[in-house]
Amino acid sequence: MKNIHKIKHKLKNPVVTVGTFDGVHLGHQKIMQVLVERARAIGGVSVVITYHPHPLEVLNRKHFPYLLTEKVKKEEFLKKIGIDYVLWLDFNEEMANLLPINFINEYFVKKLAAKEIIIGYDWHFGKNRNGDYHILKKFENVFKYKVDMVKEVKIENEIVSSTKIRNYIKNGKIDIAAKMLGRNYSILGNVIKGDKIGRELGFPTTNLKPTESRKILPQSGVYLTKIMLKKNEMWGLTNIGVKPTIKKNNRRKFIETYIFDFNEEIYSEEIELFFIQKIRDEKKFANKKTLINQIKIDEINARKIIKNY
Repeated sequence: MKNIHKIKHKLKNPVVTVGTFDGVHLGHQKIMQVLVERARAIGGVSVVITYHPHPLEVLNRKHFPYLLTEKVKKEEFLKKIGIDYVLWLDFNEEMANLLPINFINEYFVKKLAAKEIIIGYDWHFGKNRNGDYHILKKFENVFKYKVDMVKEVKIENEIVSSTKIRNYIKNGKIDIAAKMLGRNYSILGNVIKGDKIGRELGFPTTNLKPTESRKILPQSGVYLTKIMLKKNEMWGLTNIGVKPTIKKNNRRKFIETYIFDFNEEIYSEEIELFFIQKIRDEKKFANKKTLINQIKIDEINARKIIKNY
């Protein structure tokens, strides 16, 4: 929170929450709704403190694909819910090793002078994750704040969590992930030049490079996707995978989309892909002709889904 001093004078009666909030899923949204309601009730402002990078990366000491939400999208989602201020903490090992009492004193008391603190049922903080709701409650009278905990949200008797959503996406179960997120999973990125093989096959594709290299990719396969380009909404088929029919012994995953009824060059443009439904698994075909026939079938199936969407 490097620039906290610039807005501190605006933080009247701050109601605060802290967490990673990766995905801003239905559980997170419930916390934010309570936060906004409490801030309005006491004539204050709602403040979300969140992390970048994700604590997982710092604690595991490696860069790997785990993110559900790009930094810019997370802030966008939070602001849409009605959050007044989103403050970013540069999570590091020093912060991870803070004693819970020191974390409370440093961030909730000194930096923000929080009137109320709203946390999720499973939020932990400080060294060895020893800080929790009970620790915050213990110091309520000492630091003159009020703390409240928001219970879990369940979908079909399953607790909504970022970890579960990640697993569903990695296993291609984007329909269940969407229910827990409260929206379709998406990837934000820029269009890059490909090898134009799709054009040769009669299905020109748009190749996407994700804005965030840590972003989780759905399981390899063909998906019906909605494409947002400069506020224009289009439909298409997105293949995620190694293109086994075209490229031999390839391990790198590609994200390429055949946009229906569209044949413009949009290199370097930013687009967002929304994953609507998995059509089929990726597979190696005997030859290009067989692949072309399958893509035609995929398009027919996709257009049927669009009609009923």
